[in-house]
Amino acid sequence: MPTSPVQTDTPLAQRLLVERVVLLGESCRLASVAGALAVIMMAATLWGMADRTAILAWAGVMLVLVLSNAAFARAMCKPGMDAPAAERLEHLYQARNALTGIGWGLTVFFATNPSVLAHIGPIVLIVMTIALASTGTQAISRLSFFTIVLPSLAPPVALLLIQPPASLPLAGWGLLGYLLMLFGLHTAFNQMLTGTLQRRLESEALAREQQVIFDTAAEAIVLVKGPHIVKCNKRFLDQMGCPESDVIGSPMWVWHQDADDWARHSEAALRSATPLRAYTYVAPMRRRDGTTFPCEMTGMPVDPAHPDAGMVWMGSDISERLETERALRVSEERFRRLISMSSDLYWEQDADLRFTQLSGAGMDRIGAALQDCIGKRRWEVTKIEGVTPEAWQEHKAQLAAHLPFRDLVFYVSRPDGSRVWFSTSGNPVFDEDGQFAGYHGIASDITDRMRNAERYRHLAYHDPLTGLPNRRLLSDRLEQAIARSKRQGGLVGLMLLDLDDFKIINDSDGHAVGDAVLATIAHRLRLAVRDTDTVARVGGDEFVVLLPDIDSAQSAEAIAAKVLATVREPVTSDQRDYLLGVSIGIALFPEHASAGEALMQRADAAMYRAKALGGRSAVFATRAKTD
Repeated sequence: MPTSPVQTDTPLAQRLLVERVVLLGESCRLASVAGALAVIMMAATLWGMADRTAILAWAGVMLVLVLSNAAFARAMCKPGMDAPAAERLEHLYQARNALTGIGWGLTVFFATNPSVLAHIGPIVLIVMTIALASTGTQAISRLSFFTIVLPSLAPPVALLLIQPPASLPLAGWGLLGYLLMLFGLHTAFNQMLTGTLQRRLESEALAREQQVIFDTAAEAIVLVKGPHIVKCNKRFLDQMGCPESDVIGSPMWVWHQDADDWARHSEAALRSATPLRAYTYVAPMRRRDGTTFPCEMTGMPVDPAHPDAGMVWMGSDISERLETERALRVSEERFRRLISMSSDLYWEQDADLRFTQLSGAGMDRIGAALQDCIGKRRWEVTKIEGVTPEAWQEHKAQLAAHLPFRDLVFYVSRPDGSRVWFSTSGNPVFDEDGQFAGYHGIASDITDRMRNAERYRHLAYHDPLTGLPNRRLLSDRLEQAIARSKRQGGLVGLMLLDLDDFKIINDSDGHAVGDAVLATIAHRLRLAVRDTDTVARVGGDEFVVLLPDIDSAQSAEAIAAKVLATVREPVTSDQRDYLLGVSIGIALFPEHASAGEALMQRADAAMYRAKALGGRSAVFATRAKTD
C-alpha cells in the first residue's frame, strides 16, 4: 500500500486524509487508460444514433476529463504532501469526478429512440460498467464515489422510469436497484479499506514511538534469540564501540569476558522466566577493542511460554557506580571516628534568618537534600516539610521576638523517597554590642522515634497477624458509614464471618499452621470485596466485612456469595491442603438496626443461625423487637 511521508506528530485524521489522496492518485493511473477506452467505446456506440459533431465534441471533452487522471496521479502521489495540499487536491478531484459523471449521464440523451431497448441498452450497459469500476477505484473515498456515480446513473434511471422500453418495462427499477447495490458494495469496500488503513497508520505510529524509545534509552538493549543478537539499540553499539554490522548476528557470549558467564546466566534466566519477574546478573563485558567494564544485565523473555521468541536484555555500565561505592567505603572508613554518636545537624543563621552554615553527621543521612538551603530562610527551603501552618506561625513569632525555640519537628525527603525526621532547636546570637546577629542550633534525627510512633499507631488499629483493621478501627469506620448513610441515604451492610471447623486445624496441626491459614483467608477476603469495603479481624477465626454504600440486600448477598466461594477454595500450608467453610451473618442498616453496636449484634445472631443450619452459608438478620 502506498505511503507518503507524513510528520509523526500529525493528527491521525490528517494522516488518513493524505493516505486517502495518495490511494486515489494510485487509482488514477489505471483510470486514465481505462477511461479513455470507455470514451472511445461509447463514441463508437453513439456514432450512428446522433449528430456526429456533437458526439465528437462530447468525446473530446470526456477524453480531456479522463486523461486528466494522469496529472492528478502525479500531483497526488508527490512525496512530502501535507494535509492542506491533500485536501485541495481531493476537492479538485471530486469536482472533476462530478463533471465526468455528468458527461457519462448525458449519453442516454443521444439515443434517438430511448423506448427501444436496442438503442438505449448498450449506452446504459457502458455507464453501468463505468459505475461498477468506480466502486473499486473510488473505494477509499465516499464523496469521490458519489460525485461520479450519482451524475452517471441518475439520468439513465430517470429516463428509464419515465420512458421504459416496451420490451423491458421494469428497466428503470432494475437500474435503480443496481445503483443501490453499488452504494452498499462501496460502503463495505470503504469501511474495510479505511479500517485497514487506520490500523496500519496507528501501528506505524506506535512502531515509531517504540523505536524512538528504543534508540534513545539510557540503557543498552539487545534482543537475543538462542545465542545470537538479532537487534540492538544505539546505546549498546556505543557501549561496545563497534558498528551495528559487527553486532547483529554475533553470539552474545562474544561480548562477555568469560563466555561461561553468558551460558550460565542465559540458562538460569530461562529457568526462572516469568512475565513479571526479571533476571539480573553482573558480569564483566568486553568491548571491541578488548577493554572490559563491569555491566549489570537485566533480562526478561519475550514470551515465557515460548523460549524461541527470545529474551530482551538491558545492560548498564556500572563502572562509575562501583567506583562511587568504593569511594564511599573509603570515605566512611576515613571519617568514621569523626561521626558523632548522635545524628545531629549543626546550623547557623544570620540576622536576616538566612542559613549561613549547615554541617554535621546528619548530612550523611539526607545526602544533597539540604545543600541548596544556604542563603534561604528555613520556611523558604522546599525540602523542609511536615510543618503545619500553625507551627510555622508560632516559629516565626519566636524568631521575630529573638527568643529561643525548642523542638520544631520537620522531615526531609531523600532522593530515594524515604523521609528523615528532625527536631530542631535554636538560640539567638547577639554581638558584643548586644545587637541581634542571628541564630545557631542543632537538629536531632528523630526518624526512629517517629517510625516507632507510627508503628504503635498502626498496631493500635490493626491485627498483627493478618494486617487487617481490628475491632477498634472497624467500629470507627462503621460509625462513619452509618453517619454518611443518614445524610445521603443508602444502605450499610455488615457481614460477620466465622470459619467452620477451624479449631480442628489448630488442635491437629498446631497454631503456627492455623495462623498461616488465617493469613491466607484474610488475603482472600480482601480480594473478594470491593476497594471501598473494610475487612476486619475481630476474634480468633472471626472476621467482619463492612459494606458501605450498597444499594440493596441483593448486593450484600452477591458479595457474601463471593466470600463463600473464596473461602471454600483449598488452603495450602506446610504442603497440606485444608478445606474450610464459613458461616456468614448479614445485617443491614437501617433495616435491621439503627446503630452500629446493634447492627453487630444482629449480624452475630444471624451468623449463629447459619451455624445451626450446618454452616457454609449466609443468613440475613431479622430485626429485633427493640434496638
